[in-house]
Amino acid sequence: MFDIIAVGEILIDLVGTGDLQFSGTVGGAPCNALAQAAKLGSRTAFIGMVGDDAFGRACAHQLDELKIDRTYLAVTQQADTTLAFVTLDKNGDRDFTFYRRPGADTLLTVKNIPFGRIAQSRVYLFGGVSLSQDPTRAAVFYSLFKLSGTSVLRAFDPNLRPVLWEDLDEAKALGRKAMGLCDILKLSSEEAVFFSGRQNPLDGARALQEEFRIPLVLMSMGSKGCSVLLRGDCCHLDAIPTQSVDTTAAGDSFFGAFLHRLLQHSFTSLDELSPGQIVEAAQFATAAASITVSRRGSIPALPVLEEIQAVLTKKEA
Repeated sequence: MFDIIAVGEILIDLVGTGDLQFSGTVGGAPCNALAQAAKLGSRTAFIGMVGDDAFGRACAHQLDELKIDRTYLAVTQQADTTLAFVTLDKNGDRDFTFYRRPGADTLLTVKNIPFGRIAQSRVYLFGGVSLSQDPTRAAVFYSLFKLSGTSVLRAFDPNLRPVLWEDLDEAKALGRKAMGLCDILKLSSEEAVFFSGRQNPLDGARALQEEFRIPLVLMSMGSKGCSVLLRGDCCHLDAIPTQSVDTTAAGDSFFGAFLHRLLQHSFTSLDELSPGQIVEAAQFATAAASITVSRRGSIPALPVLEEIQAVLTKKEA
């Protein structure tokens, strides 16, 4: 049994280091979140597709290094591995340019989805980038419908990237459809506004939780911390002060660390967890994200357990 099995994009992040200079790392939101959980000790597996090229082989090698099961990482000759060029401003905030017309990650089909293995896992993690193009979109939605009524927690990060969508109304409609099929939703404050139509992010997160009856919603707000919405109750956690260098994988680090910490408890339903246990997992995740933003890159920036524990110990002192 896997603790977390993720589906979606695995790609190469080429992060700007100067004028037309870039440093490449393996990335993709579900892959990054899974990598964070794996670094912390979770048993993980990844479902995705790469091209039959050097970038695809680098992706496979990265999964091996992290001890993430890649049995379900397919290889295609029909498209190249997707590339994402990431440029940063002085605050470490990002701008994306994708080479994905098409990218290998968009060609996943229902035949590539190991439903039996997913059904035996504790968490099924998916993201909004996978919903931007078929056939991957159809495969992901089909897998979610098949999991209805099982004990597998469906964890969704909309990870809105407007440049990947020809029609933002379609992005909103499909993201909202996915919210109706998830148990844990991780939002940014901007996504809360976009998907809800509310001007206030917290009002938006509350509205989405109520409309789609999502048991647990996490809203990350960068330097303003995060909010945890559990069954209608809300708790806000302040961010841990740090010097931000690169925010590329901050949200993924947060989500992966949160899921890992949550799964340290024995439960079959979120209803069996106390608010205190969920808030503690969010505090753990906040510490992880504070370390990630202080370093460059995506997966290389993700912390190990001892680093997170050190941050939490210092915070409590």
